[in-house]
Amino acid sequence: MPAHTIAVFNAKGGVGKTSTSYNLAVGLQRFHNLRVLLVDIDPQGHAGVALGVNIADLQHRIDEVLQEKASIKDTIVKTESGVDVVPSNILLAEAEIPISGLHGREVLLRRAISSVINEYDVILTDCPPNVGILSVNALMAAKQVLVPVDMSYLGLLGIPVIERILGLIQNRLEHPIEILGVLATRYDSRLNIAKDVLDSLEKHFGDRLFETVIPETVKIREAPSFQASIFDHAPGSSGAMAYQQLTEEVMKRVR
Repeated sequence: MPAHTIAVFNAKGGVGKTSTSYNLAVGLQRFHNLRVLLVDIDPQGHAGVALGVNIADLQHRIDEVLQEKASIKDTIVKTESGVDVVPSNILLAEAEIPISGLHGREVLLRRAISSVINEYDVILTDCPPNVGILSVNALMAAKQVLVPVDMSYLGLLGIPVIERILGLIQNRLEHPIEILGVLATRYDSRLNIAKDVLDSLEKHFGDRLFETVIPETVKIREAPSFQASIFDHAPGSSGAMAYQQLTEEVMKRVR
């Protein structure tokens, strides 16, 4: 059975997109023993870094895969977390313009992962925080999209942008991607704006909003510096409990 493909996407930065990508990947592997591939298509490469990948010294990278200079199988790095990673680094940013000129540029990632689609249960893609050919590739390679939204006024303003992009993918590129769920992140119960944004998300998305709310915590922020998931860095923390709850919700929605 082919892998379930999920893109973690928001055009805005600072929403916990990468934290969600790698912690969810580890959660799915650890708590459900799934074979998980995490594709990092963000030139910052932070998803790989967070799982212990040395992105400064890579034998192969995602930009080479998209340009058909390397196979995705040769690019995969196995990590101690149990999650396999297709890493990236800043060279992906340099390759974005050449990639944009390639034939079939919107489906380069989809073609690449087709060779490993039956070797994994879930393939997660961490998207860059913008709208461009890299994010389009991630969305075109996914059946569903998980949308993290931070609890800020600007986070709320970004919702129409996200919906427009998904509409273009569905209608212009004729790819039937669906929203797996919208995830409230960086929630601080002491702030009225956080409560107001969460309330607005509930009204707008209804049951498409995950019940899980990811708290604003130091432990989640510092975990990447230890090259560990929140489950390893602070297993008893509120962040670890929230991401485990998210893992369970995602499992219910992909079955």
